[in-house]
Amino acid sequence: MLLPEKLKKAFEKVEEDNWMLRAFLKGQDPEEVDRIVHSLHKELFDGFDCIKCSNCCKAIAPIIEENEISAISSKIGLTYEDFRNKYLINAREDFMINKKPCPFLTAKGCSIYEHRPINCREYPFTDKEEILSRLINRIENCSVCPVVFEIFERLK
Repeated sequence: MLLPEKLKKAFEKVEEDNWMLRAFLKGQDPEEVDRIVHSLHKELFDGFDCIKCSNCCKAIAPIIEENEISAISSKIGLTYEDFRNKYLINAREDFMINKKPCPFLTAKGCSIYEHRPINCREYPFTDKEEILSRLINRIENCSVCPVVFEIFERLK
């Protein structure tokens, strides 16, 4: 599996192929694509340490749902309002961390790990149903997550 620091360059080399793969996959049986991607997700994440990588924390500003703000703000000792003002921007009906890398990523890892948003817990979403409806985001995630990159390479 690629090291996180080599992903961007590797992604640039295969990005066009990934878009062609997307077009091909759109014509395939959605349940079969889900089955294959879920199998690859399980196999590849079994041997991968997301915490050591943390590339998603460096490159993506996660969505934080309204109901998650209280737990996170309490964990770091801020009021709900102070937390929103300091760390969030409005993103549709939810909120998004206002900077990259994530301000809660430290040298020791995620400082709010037990309270991290569902968006962080579920990233990169390759274990979710209806992968075909989310291919644009998954292709973009190939430049961030070594596992997603490898899933797409194996799909080819």
